[in-house]
Amino acid sequence: MARMEVTIVGAGVAGCSLGHFLDDRGHDVTIVERDAVGGMLREIEFDSGQYCDSAPHILFFEDEESRTKRLFSKFSDLASFDPYAKSYPREDLSDPHDYPVSRKNAERWEDTDKLYEEIDRNAGDSGETFDEFVVEQVGPKMYERYFENYTAKQWGVDPGRIVGDWFDYKVAFPETERPFFGDANAYYPDQRYKTILEDMISECDLVYEGVTGLVRNNDRVEAVRTESGKRIEGDMFVNTIDPTVMSERDHDLQYRSMVIVGVRATLECTRLFPQNVWWGYFPNHYQFTRLTDYGFTGKALGETSILTFEFPCFLTDEVWSRDSEYFHRYLSEFFTRQDIENDIHEVVLRKVPRAYPLPIRSERETFERVNKSLDRFSNLYNLGRVSTYQYIWIKDIIDAAYDLATEIDAAAARRSS
Repeated sequence: MARMEVTIVGAGVAGCSLGHFLDDRGHDVTIVERDAVGGMLREIEFDSGQYCDSAPHILFFEDEESRTKRLFSKFSDLASFDPYAKSYPREDLSDPHDYPVSRKNAERWEDTDKLYEEIDRNAGDSGETFDEFVVEQVGPKMYERYFENYTAKQWGVDPGRIVGDWFDYKVAFPETERPFFGDANAYYPDQRYKTILEDMISECDLVYEGVTGLVRNNDRVEAVRTESGKRIEGDMFVNTIDPTVMSERDHDLQYRSMVIVGVRATLECTRLFPQNVWWGYFPNHYQFTRLTDYGFTGKALGETSILTFEFPCFLTDEVWSRDSEYFHRYLSEFFTRQDIENDIHEVVLRKVPRAYPLPIRSERETFERVNKSLDRFSNLYNLGRVSTYQYIWIKDIIDAAYDLATEIDAAAARRSS
C-alpha cells in the first residue's frame, strides 16, 4: 500500500487521535498547531505543581471494547468511576437537586402537585426548538426553574432560537436520580491529557505555526499556508479548526466562548457536594454555569481544593476581558454567600475562544455554505467539534478519526493499485 503524506491542522484530540491512527498504519503525518498540543483537553497548571482539566473531560462510552477505551489505555491507566451531578436552582449548595433533572425534582418544591400535573399533561417530544422540546418533557414551571435561564446563560441566545438534533440526545429526563452518564462506562486517565496526546503523536512531525489558508489547484489542495509564509504540502489534508480559515469566501462562524477559571483554595467545609457528586450546575443568578471539584481524580490534594468554574460568553462580552483578580473577588464572594470560609491561594484562567458551536439556524446555515465551498476539494476533510460545527463528545471524535483513517487507507490502496 502506498504511504500517504497527510497534513493535519490542529493538535487537539481530533488531530492527535487521527495522527496516531494514521502513523500506526504507516502514513507520513505532519500536524500544524498554532499554540500547544491538547486543545480544550490541555490542563490548567498551578504554581504549586498541581493541575486540573479545563472543565472535566470524562471518557465515557456504552461499549467496554470501544475505540476510545482502547486508544487511551495505550497511553495511561484508566480509573473507572460513576460520577453524579447536582443542580442548584436556588443557588444554595445546601439545596442539591437531581441532575440530569429528574421527575422526582418536583418534590423539592412547594407546588409539587402542580408540577407533576404539568409534567403529565405536557409529555411529548415533538418540539423543534429547545424551549418547545423541554416544555413538552417537563412542563413550563420546571422548564423555567431549571432550564430557561441556564440555557440562555450557556449559549447567549434566546432558547427559542436553539434548533437542531443535539438536544434530543443530550438532554435526558429520568424518573429519579441516576449517574451523570447513565448506563455508560465512565473512566478518567491517570496521566495528564496533554501528556497522552503528546505521546499519541510522538512519531508525527509537529510544526508550530498558525494556518491562514489553502494553496489550491482546481479541485485539490496542494498545501496549507502559514502565518510565516510557509507552504506545508501533502497528499491529504485534514482540518480540525474553524473551517472559515480554509474557505475563500468571506464568512464568519460564531462560536460560544468560555472562560474556565481554575481555583486552588482552602475551604472550611467537609465537601462542596454530596457523596459521589463532583460537579454542580447553577441555572440562575450567577455568571458561571458549572462548578467542578477535582477530588475525583485521586490525586493527593491534602487540605487544598482544586476547582473550576465555567463562565460562558462571547468574545465581545465583558467577562472575556476580565483578569484573575476580578474572578478571585467574585468567587470569594460566592463562597462567602454560601457560608464557606475560604482562602483562595491561586486563580488561573483558561480562555477558549471556540468552545462550542452555536446551535442556531443562522449559524448552521452559514456552516453549510462554508462546508459546501470546501466540499469541492477531493483531498480535504473536516474532523472534530470546531471544524464540523457539531456539539460532539470525545468518543464521537475518536470514532470519526478512526473512520477517516480507514478512508485514507482505502485511498492509499487505490492509488497503489
